[in-house]
Amino acid sequence: MAIDVAGGVTSVEFDRMAKNYTRALVPVGSLEQHGGHLPVATDLIIAEYVTKHVAERVGSFIFPPISYGISVEHSPLFNVSLSCSTLINLTNDISISLSKMGLKKVIYVNGHHGNIGALQYVMHYFVDGGFGKDFSAYSLNYWNMMDVEFDHGGDTETSIMLAIRSDLVRMDKAEPSAIDRPKLKRTYQTLTNNPSSFPKLTGNGVWGDPRNATASKGQELLQQIIENTEQVILELDDL
Repeated sequence: MAIDVAGGVTSVEFDRMAKNYTRALVPVGSLEQHGGHLPVATDLIIAEYVTKHVAERVGSFIFPPISYGISVEHSPLFNVSLSCSTLINLTNDISISLSKMGLKKVIYVNGHHGNIGALQYVMHYFVDGGFGKDFSAYSLNYWNMMDVEFDHGGDTETSIMLAIRSDLVRMDKAEPSAIDRPKLKRTYQTLTNNPSSFPKLTGNGVWGDPRNATASKGQELLQQIIENTEQVILELDDL
């Protein structure tokens, strides 16, 4: 059962349900360009979709998303970005509040690569206190739950968006990366979080080629992502 806390739940209802449901899932996205064919909220849309379907499988509260992320790598292309410290403080404050409300786990379902650094050590910043002794916080990157290579506005991400919200995808505007750098792939992967790096590496803000993306491919990927995320969360419960 997925319990959407922002969907009308009262405090009395929350207290009652928290006796049986002690896990919270929080989607984390970004607002940034994804080429001319995908919406700027792509990362958030995917993270929310995955969160909803995973919560239905594992039984969990769903808390409102963190809609903004760390996206300075896309400047001067469109982005509305948080600083790393802001995202760290935000997730820590949310985690402490949920701990005080009696929950035992909060899992941040991340939809944006640039957020990894701020999210992966969420528990480290309060090792000397703040959390309840039985409380844990984690982050999961949805793309780590699939076997294909991740991209940005390419075949993988566009296929997923076609499966979730085809009405928001403009395939007539789909174009591949303007700069082909296959020999430098390992090198430029290390640069993708540096400010203003993405336009320099891709030419047009797209990493990959979205022109052959399909909803059927996206459905297969989403099934894999949701099943693997469910398995990881249930395994974390045993630790």
